[in-house]
Amino acid sequence: MAANPKLFLSSFVLNESSDLLEWISYHKSIGASDIHIFVGSKSDGERPLLDALADAGVVTLQPVPVDPETSEEMRNSALRAATLEARQSGGYGLFLAPDEYLRITAKGGTVQALMKACKDADVLCAPVLEFGTGGRHKHMPGPVLSTATHRAPLPDAVPECSFRSIVRLGLYPSRTPDMPTGPAQKPDPKWVNGSGKAMPRPYSRAAWSDAKGVIGTDKATILKLSAPSVETYLLRMNALPEKNRPDAATVAARLQGFAAMTEPDPGLASHSATIDTQIAALLALPGIAAAQETVCARERAALENLRMSEPVILAPAPAKQTTSPDEAMPDDTEADDGLGETPDSTPAQGPGLPAWFAEIHTSGDRQGFYTRLANHALVCIRRDDARLVVTFDNLSNVNDLSFTREPWAYKFVRDNNCSHLSVMARRKDWFRDPQLIEHLQTLAANGFFREFGKVFMTGTSMGGFAALAFASLAPGATIISFNPQTTLDETLVPWEKRFRMGRQRDWSLPFSDSAYEIDDIEKAFVLYDPFFEPDRRHVERLEGDNVHLLKSWCTGHFTPVFLRRANLLKPIMQHAIDNTLTPELFYSLYRARRGLPWYRKSLESYLQDRGRPELALRARSAFRKLRKQAAE
Repeated sequence: MAANPKLFLSSFVLNESSDLLEWISYHKSIGASDIHIFVGSKSDGERPLLDALADAGVVTLQPVPVDPETSEEMRNSALRAATLEARQSGGYGLFLAPDEYLRITAKGGTVQALMKACKDADVLCAPVLEFGTGGRHKHMPGPVLSTATHRAPLPDAVPECSFRSIVRLGLYPSRTPDMPTGPAQKPDPKWVNGSGKAMPRPYSRAAWSDAKGVIGTDKATILKLSAPSVETYLLRMNALPEKNRPDAATVAARLQGFAAMTEPDPGLASHSATIDTQIAALLALPGIAAAQETVCARERAALENLRMSEPVILAPAPAKQTTSPDEAMPDDTEADDGLGETPDSTPAQGPGLPAWFAEIHTSGDRQGFYTRLANHALVCIRRDDARLVVTFDNLSNVNDLSFTREPWAYKFVRDNNCSHLSVMARRKDWFRDPQLIEHLQTLAANGFFREFGKVFMTGTSMGGFAALAFASLAPGATIISFNPQTTLDETLVPWEKRFRMGRQRDWSLPFSDSAYEIDDIEKAFVLYDPFFEPDRRHVERLEGDNVHLLKSWCTGHFTPVFLRRANLLKPIMQHAIDNTLTPELFYSLYRARRGLPWYRKSLESYLQDRGRPELALRARSAFRKLRKQAAE
């Protein structure tokens, strides 16, 4: 081991931002000696700051062709970084995104001291902690680390956690953004977690799915600042190539998620003086101060254009009220699912009625009701008695207490002129609430569900559980359930370590094990990823000829999001409520997944995690061929 081992830091930068100087300054302060930045080979003249830093010898630029799907470049550049690291020795390599910061809490405060404290480990896997907006709206060009004040809760389990790895140089031939891959160049390499404790073998995400001791935070973590403020996030999204920008619904859902990250965290406040000193030293180098001002001016101009084109999106949202500490603290968050869309137009300003309420209001033309319970609400809109769709909220809906909140799948159900009963949640309780359960039982006993020709129940994750668990209230119903849990009763599923708040609810209440509530339904379509073990183990508890398990490979716990991006979610739902969905039809439609980069990335990760890198390379080649054929 060299007396002063180097840190070979690399990243991919698609668009320069004014916080890049802080990113470089901070990582130099913790020991980064060689900084390599991958940039687009066609971006000459568009990166004044990076060019100035390269001219000053602060960074080395590595021009590369950029994948049209720019979201793939993190993975591509990690592979390129591994090639560079494999040629080095005498230190460690680390690959980070430009919004990620390695936080070291071990004594000494440098990467070199950290690895020494970990008894010269070969690999350290630090968990990624995502930080939110912290109530900040406006963008201020320049440093952003002072905004790292509130984050999402620590991940409960490996499938919900991303990692970044410090790796001994020259030891591994390849890496993903998360960890090194391929055969090690020495026997028995030592891997430790972010607490410096030994990682369980074998070293792969797949093997760690249910393992203990993988996530550690005592010595090192990664701070991810995707949205230092609302405006900063919107600027970053707007800077992407147009075809890669998320749609308005996705942006709204992500901003809602960032706002819900309220776990206090000191971030890197203790490093502020050191960072300021390092920034000042860089600004003193020839050409860097002028280049930094060029980038800041560019951001200010882009922000003005954005404010003119998106005035409502950029208007600060009113503060939301929460009713208990349980609801105020984010937990078990998950992505929006694709049918729980934002309203048709900009949220109503002033006294305008939400669309669903306008339908059943005195001035509307639909019968229905709105029932507010202590922790839930029920919305019923009667349109056509031929079909009733019952929807249940998922976790991403819970924190939305706004006046404009819509029932899950509202637009889809309305556009099909189906009657709609929505069960809306305001806590993460998996509908384990005596008042709600009694209310649903009363509806069933009074013949409510029998008033409709056909009943459908649907939801995702927590809502997918409810669609199955309450199915017995409507004999003959059809269930469409995405990524469901069957129960969170720890005596029945002791291996389930996700959803801490849900596991703490009362699972002695009725309708607590969906595996026993589906005998009298017509059929259930359950969509899940068989590669994602926690979901697969739940689904394997469901039995019966009326249960159709639809394998949605490589979607993880986000099958509806994946299907939406593949333009498959609404067609599948449409076939379901039209009573034309079959497993054969589903798999025929699902072939379209092959054109989605998400699928390619997930399949490659699955193969690499199982020690099949040659198959991963063949898969990548096949996907490129498919994409080329599609473009011709």
